[in-house]
Amino acid sequence: MCAGAVEVLERMTGEFLAEVKCKGDYMRQQILAMPHVKSVSGMGMMIGVELDGLKASDVVAAGLEKGVMLLTAKTRVRLLPPLTITYGEIDRGLKAMAAVLAETE
Repeated sequence: MCAGAVEVLERMTGEFLAEVKCKGDYMRQQILAMPHVKSVSGMGMMIGVELDGLKASDVVAAGLEKGVMLLTAKTRVRLLPPLTITYGEIDRGLKAMAAVLAETE
């Protein structure tokens, strides 16, 4: 386990962390434009989404049906993607999330 931890720490370069920040900022911009989104908070790609008029648990359940895994944190929808996620994967997940928010009442 320690060897695995050392490998992860060695990969956490300034460039890698800057990319994580850029991806998180990109995700926040996209999410803020979605229906029923009241606010977005978090750090990096660890994102919490406050919804207006929807239950987080309903959104998470509908997301699973669309192929996107979301989490809840009390009344918020939580996103915790892997730090190595690609922009293509981000776009696919956000597209599914937007569809869920547009369809869920």
